[in-house]
Amino acid sequence: MQVEHVRRCSLCLLKEGEVAPFLQELKRSHPQVEMALFPSPGTLQIMFQAEESVDGLVDLVQEKFPTFFYGEGKIEEAVHRTLIAEKKTLALAESCTGGRIAASLTAIPDASKYLLGSIVAYSNKWKERFLHVSHTTIKQKGAVSREAVVEMVQGLFSETDADYALAVSGIAGPGGGTPDKPVGTIYIAIGQRGQKIDAGLIRAPQDRGLAIDLAVSLTFGALWRRLVHNTATFS
Repeated sequence: MQVEHVRRCSLCLLKEGEVAPFLQELKRSHPQVEMALFPSPGTLQIMFQAEESVDGLVDLVQEKFPTFFYGEGKIEEAVHRTLIAEKKTLALAESCTGGRIAASLTAIPDASKYLLGSIVAYSNKWKERFLHVSHTTIKQKGAVSREAVVEMVQGLFSETDADYALAVSGIAGPGGGTPDKPVGTIYIAIGQRGQKIDAGLIRAPQDRGLAIDLAVSLTFGALWRRLVHNTATFS
């Protein structure tokens, strides 16, 4: 009986259309290998299956997408492993995600080795009081803005000794959107102490659950890239 070899690997932050052409090329050069692409919010999983080893194909995927390839499992698991291995700490500031980022990490054993905590600053007053977002920023730019999430990260650094910090603020819907900032407008900021904060905008689906899922996954992906490759995702 022939033993089949199966390998799975995952990519963060890439869309299906950015990866599918490369898999089609691999399929043409390796017709004996079954290949499948499974998209989910913010990540893609690739599966290879054949009668011979497919490890070389996984290596090719990593070579093609080096700063997006995080191996197997969930993206938060990759972040978790990296923070523990690097002995770094993390602080969170969440608005529209409502603590989902923290919950994803604390669902994994040993999160206490790196996670300092999360401030769920849902109201503007809390953003100002606990994260030191300036009233001027809130008034002129809005709580959902690049400037606001940058100041949320800066507030975390001023109030904690975290090595890394992240912040998310957005309009998950179904209401609250405006012509300038429609439902699905979400800003994310990733910071490493002493370095420039990476911050920018994502356009999420107008479905509330999907918007939050995507924001959480993309935030983890951007954090992982900063941790492992010191690469900015949004700016």
